[in-house]
Amino acid sequence: MVSKFSAPLERTARLLDLVPYISSHQGISLKELAKLFKVDESQMTSDLTTLWMCGLPGYTPLELMDLNFESGFVTIHNAETLSKPRSITFDEGVALVLGLDLLRSAISPERKDLLERIDLLSQRLAGLIKLPSALSATSVVNQEVSAAISNALKSRMGLEISYHSLYRDEISTRIILPIEIVESEGQLYLSSYCYTASDFRQFRIDRIQGAAVQEVLQEIPKSSVQQSRYTCTIKVLTPTRAVAERFKQSELQVNTAFDFETYSFQWIERSIMASGRAVCLQSPPDVRKSIAVMAQTMLDRYKAR
Repeated sequence: MVSKFSAPLERTARLLDLVPYISSHQGISLKELAKLFKVDESQMTSDLTTLWMCGLPGYTPLELMDLNFESGFVTIHNAETLSKPRSITFDEGVALVLGLDLLRSAISPERKDLLERIDLLSQRLAGLIKLPSALSATSVVNQEVSAAISNALKSRMGLEISYHSLYRDEISTRIILPIEIVESEGQLYLSSYCYTASDFRQFRIDRIQGAAVQEVLQEIPKSSVQQSRYTCTIKVLTPTRAVAERFKQSELQVNTAFDFETYSFQWIERSIMASGRAVCLQSPPDVRKSIAVMAQTMLDRYKAR
């Protein structure tokens, strides 16, 4: 059935198919071409007019498509020029490699033939542009972890997870009841009740090393409160963008202080150390003491050299 209307994606796909087809079927009638691509002649004329303004980078009359279809027969006069191999820039190559990676993720593992071809093409492209390392546009989340989380949310079951905490730089095993997946600053987090900590927690999904569905108590203890949230007072010595982003402050001024809430003293220790001379932790005193010990230990290591 002839279509009188084309959706943007459908038309784009047809335009991409038209160029190689016309190149190999020079002089084909406009009527026959429209019939083959299942559109009416007015739509095909519109498509060819669009192609007439397209071409290769440079976009001078030498690179634009020299199409002729006014006589009712379609011909590309510079088909040989268009068919010549073109070099690609580094940015174009990276875009193609990432696009192939997305395509790979959408293909069933059973189609090994397609996956092998994609891998070979990706390797060739990476070699052509001298790509120094592998790139991926797909999620780094373990697929088994993702499936376990999905199952737990659907069945309202618990999870036993192995979680890598960057703040403590350790992997711990926890029993949690997943509540929902939330996105914050481009990262996905699993909001949960943690039976190990007896409190609510958010776990960054790409840091969950392993997950297995477990039977847990369906009810969250009524006595559960966010009792392990700590308040710290931080004094600004040098306002910097890094400090504003790290502590989520919209405005910073010299010698002013602000309160910051956190679930982890280890996170505060690392964040203060990472901020260098830009900030000073005023409270709590036990964390101040811990940071002082860490800083002195580092200085002693330098003196020992």
